[in-house]
Amino acid sequence: MSKIKLIFSVIYNNMWRNPKGRLTTRLKEACESMPPKQRLTVVSLMLAVFVLTAFFVFGHACYRIGLGKAQKSVAIEHIMPIDIVTKSPVHEPQNLPDYDDARVESED
Repeated sequence: MSKIKLIFSVIYNNMWRNPKGRLTTRLKEACESMPPKQRLTVVSLMLAVFVLTAFFVFGHACYRIGLGKAQKSVAIEHIMPIDIVTKSPVHEPQNLPDYDDARVESED
């Protein structure tokens, strides 16, 4: 079992941790080499692109809801009653015990 974990950890490190670490290092170096005003401009531009994309997605969803394309027609299935066979108490006599819960004999 430890051999499988070792193989999994090697694959995980090579596919996720190492590239992520290299990308993070490269991004930090790029940001540190920029002057503060340029960094502010880049961050503001990225934020503006994100906000515009979010508004577009939200607006498009509202537009589709307004057209009625977002709703799918739902077929309503009614629940059918289950056929339950009931025994009539008239046909079967009730077998009552001679004693009640307090172990007292009934007067009948």
